Amino acid sequence: MTTQSLSFGSRPTVDTPPPHQASKSARTWWLGIAACLVLAALLRLWGAAANSGLGNTYYAATALSMSQDWTTFLTGGLDTGHFISMDKPAVWLWPSALLIKMFGLNWATLFLPNVLAGVASVLVLALAVREGAGDRPAGRAVAVLAGLGLAVSPMNVAVDRDNHPDTLMLLALLLAAWMTIRSIRRGKLLPLLGAAALVGLAFDAKYLQAYVVLPALALAFLVSGAGPVLRRLAWLGGAAVSVLAASAVWPLLAALVPAQQRPWTAASTDGTVLDRLTNVVGSHLAPPSGGQGGVGDQVLGAFRTGEVFHSGSAGPGRLFGGVLADQISWWLPLAVLGAVTMAIGLRGRPRTDPAVAAFALWSGWALCCWVVFSFMGGVLHPYYTGMLVPALAVLSAGGLVTAWSMWRRAEMLGTALLSAQVLVVAGWSVWVLLNTSARKPDWLVPVVAVAAGCALAGAVFAAGRRLASVTWVGVLAAVAALAAPASWSVATTNQQLLGLNPLANQEGRYDLAVLPPPLSAAFMAATQQQADPARVEYLRRNRGDERWIVATWTAMEAAPLILASGGMPVMAMGGFDGTDPTPTPQRLREFIGAGELRFVLAPPPGASFADFVNGPSVDAIRWALQECTPVAGGIAGAARQPGSSPPQGPPQGPPQPILLDCQGAVRGAG
Repeated sequence: MTTQSLSFGSRPTVDTPPPHQASKSARTWWLGIAACLVLAALLRLWGAAANSGLGNTYYAATALSMSQDWTTFLTGGLDTGHFISMDKPAVWLWPSALLIKMFGLNWATLFLPNVLAGVASVLVLALAVREGAGDRPAGRAVAVLAGLGLAVSPMNVAVDRDNHPDTLMLLALLLAAWMTIRSIRRGKLLPLLGAAALVGLAFDAKYLQAYVVLPALALAFLVSGAGPVLRRLAWLGGAAVSVLAASAVWPLLAALVPAQQRPWTAASTDGTVLDRLTNVVGSHLAPPSGGQGGVGDQVLGAFRTGEVFHSGSAGPGRLFGGVLADQISWWLPLAVLGAVTMAIGLRGRPRTDPAVAAFALWSGWALCCWVVFSFMGGVLHPYYTGMLVPALAVLSAGGLVTAWSMWRRAEMLGTALLSAQVLVVAGWSVWVLLNTSARKPDWLVPVVAVAAGCALAGAVFAAGRRLASVTWVGVLAAVAALAAPASWSVATTNQQLLGLNPLANQEGRYDLAVLPPPLSAAFMAATQQQADPARVEYLRRNRGDERWIVATWTAMEAAPLILASGGMPVMAMGGFDGTDPTPTPQRLREFIGAGELRFVLAPPPGASFADFVNGPSVDAIRWALQECTPVAGGIAGAARQPGSSPPQGPPQGPPQPILLDCQGAVRGAG
């Protein structure tokens, strides 16, 4: 019996290895994958419990609230009083919320779902690569190396150690890629529909970002799917229906909750998921705004362009600068050259060859991510780019194995390609290391340079020799490619991550870019603040039948109070950053008049919060400052009579938010 090789790096062949060799190769492959999984687990678990804290407190508070109320669980509400939701779908937090419900709030229940998903992604990527590359040794080598790349990728290690939706979204997308290639290999419709449904599940983790790689999946099937073009288009039409149907499951379930019990959808203008999606599209396609007026306008403008998180300005070189250079760009030049090398190795293959499909999928995946992340407007957190890494890992590994295989056969082209790849990856790594703002060991640049130099010498003088004599060339090339990013990941295991903006090797990079240092420090302190235990205890003791224990001017103040109070409902006026159009001053008066709210937490005296927050919630806070009474007794501020002017001038000592008692401030409302 004969079969065609579907591996990268060599032409189809009719040779089939003897059974004992195939069995030994399979065992070696599984040992390699097991090693990758162990490494991935160590990098994501080591020191995490000691260094993680509560991660992103906004999501941690939401998970705690979801664990205590089924309506909140279904809708992704930030508070059990059903005032407002978080700004992402609820599905990605369901595992954590269920674990918290069973075992309480702790490191494992908050972070373990992401850790497990990150490790599982390494396995799924390797299986997807093997599905396309086949069972030949070269194909297995590509699969193992790609899995190794994802295992040690700095950006993925950082986000997998934090509580963000990107990890679960990426796992679903990698499963979709695997199923797409399987559909092409087997000529079956069901795996393609399953892949589409998995993209819909990824949508239910992070909305429209999941669709970034959809063109790559569709392109792979359109190019390599079996049958005539009309049948392939018809199957893709069915897959499109599957994507939309799966994407709509959670929004439809949430819509079944009666309107009076359903929280406002955060970051929307009318409280609906559809409007939230419209806002996402508009904010990332519209030209950046802001930066022309006062300090607050400049701050908002920086946030809208993504520069504030060190992601740089939109443009073709964005992923090569700022912190993105040492978070995501390590293998970008290598992947480009690897794609060219793989295309050479695949020449002459039929379009239906799964290896051709895999090449189209991963190169399309990389191109889609590069275009979106390079040119998108709006906020760009560096960790968004972690979804680019699987494609970079596959293209880099495929290019190296293809060139290495040609080089072993003493082909001059193979020698040239292998040498070029080693030179490119090492040269770029050294450039990044010499220009990064991150801390790095002094030995790293010499190690990369020496390993690359020795690998280049071996590529020139050892071409075509026996396997035992050239293995060291491959090892040295791997060291040149992996030493720098792997060191970033190892450093991350012993550092505190910034929950709002996690970076690999984050030490010393906890600030924001573009802003003056005092403003950056003030904003970051606001995102990491701890709730005052005395204030929490006061609110707990004085809560009567009110629906919420307190209202705050943004979710950044609400989240610590929810966590410190064990999940008691806190009204986050204006949503995450205070800009959502709820509540209006009239609506706030209605809540107070109906006995559903008594206390309001206002910014410290003299704080120009209106410069950074806009919308009805600003007017609601101003009304509360005018009509409600500051709580005395050291909880916040000094007492004053309703109707008097709010405090003026600099506060004595560290500025403290003002806790306002609004009982009796509204008469006749309700």
